[in-house]
This record gives sequence, C-alpha cells and structure tokens, in this order.
Amino acid sequence: MRPALSLPVLAAAARAAINWDVFEHGVVDSFRWSRPFPDDGTDPGGFHVNCKAEGRFYAKMYKLSDLWEEPPAGLAPWHDVIEDFLGHREYIGSWDGVDHKGQDREIVVMEYVDVPDPVKHWIEEQQLEDRDAPNSGKWLFAVLEKPKQEGQKIMSTVAPKPTAVPSEHDTEQVAVIPDKDKILVFPAGSVYENMPLWVSKGSRCERDLSNLTNYKPQAIDHSILAWVVDHTKPQRDLGRRDITFKIEAMSVTESEDGKRSRLMWERLHRAVKRNDRRNQKEERLRAKREMELGKDPDGWKEQDDWREKDEL
Repeated sequence: MRPALSLPVLAAAARAAINWDVFEHGVVDSFRWSRPFPDDGTDPGGFHVNCKAEGRFYAKMYKLSDLWEEPPAGLAPWHDVIEDFLGHREYIGSWDGVDHKGQDREIVVMEYVDVPDPVKHWIEEQQLEDRDAPNSGKWLFAVLEKPKQEGQKIMSTVAPKPTAVPSEHDTEQVAVIPDKDKILVFPAGSVYENMPLWVSKGSRCERDLSNLTNYKPQAIDHSILAWVVDHTKPQRDLGRRDITFKIEAMSVTESEDGKRSRLMWERLHRAVKRNDRRNQKEERLRAKREMELGKDPDGWKEQDDWREKDEL
C-alpha cells in the first residue's frame, strides 16, 4: 500500500498548483481561459482521455522596466521594437492572464531554435495576416533578430517569409535569417492561443493536437485541452531571468456515463430556470395587482379581504 502523503507535502503540492499572483494582482479582462482538467493528475470527469502530450520549455522572463537595461539583465537592443509591438496590441496577460500592471508587466523571451516547428508555422501565418491587416492585434509573438555587433539597435520585427503565391508585399526579396540568430518575444498569456501546438509534434496524438478548431477552454465531446501546469519565476534578486514552463495537452471524448450525467444536469438546470421564470412572473402579477388596488379607493376593502385570505 502506498504511504499517505504528509501535510507538508500536500501543502507544497497545493502551492505548486495555484498561481497566487492571480489573487494578488488580478487578471486582464480579455483572458478567457481556465484550467480545463484537475491539478492532481487525474483525468477530467466524464471524459475518456485518448492521449496526452507534455513538454517543458526554457526561456527568460523580463519586466517592461528591464527594456532599458543591457543584456543579460535587460533588453536594451530591442527596446524600441518591443515597445512599439506591445503598444499596438492589448496586453494579453502573463501566466493565467495575470496583469502585474505598468512597468511590472512581464514578457517572455525564447531562443527561436527552441520554439517547436508547429508554433513557428502558426506565428508565420499570424505575421502574414497582420501584414495584410496592420495592427489587427492577431499577431501575438514578435520574432526579432539578434544584434550582429555591440551597440546595435533592432528597430523592426523579422519580415515573414514570402508566400507560395506572391502578393503585393512580396516585391522585395526577404533575407532568410537562421533560427539561431533570432529570438521570440511574447507575453506569457499568448501561449494559451496555440498551446496544443507546443507539444503536438512527435506525440501519439499529433494530428489531433494540430487541429486548433477542436481546442476549447473547457472539456466538451471531441475536444483538445491544454494548460501550463507548471512554471518557475526568475531569481531577479540574483540578476537571473531564466525560467521554465511546462505544458500538458490532451485529446478527450465524452464517456457514456459523462453524457448521462451532463444531460441530467442540463435537464435539472432547465427545470430550475423555468421555475425561476414562473416565480418572477407571479411576483410581477402580484405587485401589479397591489398597485392597481392601491390606486382604487373602493378597492381597499377588496385588497384587505384578499390579504386576509392570503394569510389564511
């Protein structure tokens, strides 16, 4: 028999599952995601898990106040382009949509070579959409070139690759910059928009996880779920910005028991709503009758008789 976990271990597990910044700093209004499966490692209730995939990623996390500092503590070479990029988009939040507000807002920086290929392809598609509709806010990740020499300032994002069918934007030849010479900059909340893609490649359910049309905030039949199940914080007091974050994704289908339970609760919910509407209608009719009787002097006796009968 497996030994019971001690209270300190359980407390530590609870701390790991809760992002306390949510309670301390709040969440951006536009954040629509929440953890879609239990944080104790069990499967979502009422669903079959067809397959799971997970991955841990290495990055650095900075605050906006670090934009003026030189690397490795800051992002001075990219200060202008990052400020411009974020300034044209609504801040999507940090992990769990947390908003530290002002210069304490956080951004993640990754080596582009460490970004999974499916995510790169998604970013390139977003770049092209944003190019055709400037400042649409859809492009959530900034791809930036590394400085070639000390003191160089990067003033623009890396241009998207030419499309297979040339457009009016493809008149100039685009230089191909190797992935090792690029970085990816994004608010951590951006990963919730394409999270299954971070762990899809090479998994048993690569095809399912690559289909973002089935990616949902909460479990429904034939859906894809994903969440950042763990992330670390940079040791800023030691001048370090390194972090890791772990993503877990799964493909689920509703079980027969889950379907029966869901239908039962849906019927109960509809019955409660109907009863509430009936009670509200009766209250309105009662209030209207009292007002009509109150305006009619000859109606006072009738009103008193009605109240006596009601009390009886």
